[in-house]
Amino acid sequence: MTVAIGDEIRDSSALAEKMNDSFDKTRLRLRGTMNRMLLMAERTGVGWKVWLGFFAAVILLFTYVWLF
Repeated sequence: MTVAIGDEIRDSSALAEKMNDSFDKTRLRLRGTMNRMLLMAERTGVGWKVWLGFFAAVILLFTYVWLF
């Protein structure tokens, strides 16, 4: 019984480490994407809030068309 518990703890620890690594990679990828988006917004001379509003409007339009 104790051997099975030990195996379960080791497996759970390994899974938690893999998940932590995956979350860290995702965080870094999102940070890079955000930085590239901000850089693009600076190059075009349009603020990031305007881009955010534009993309929100496009998403709302697609949602409206999809629902109705």
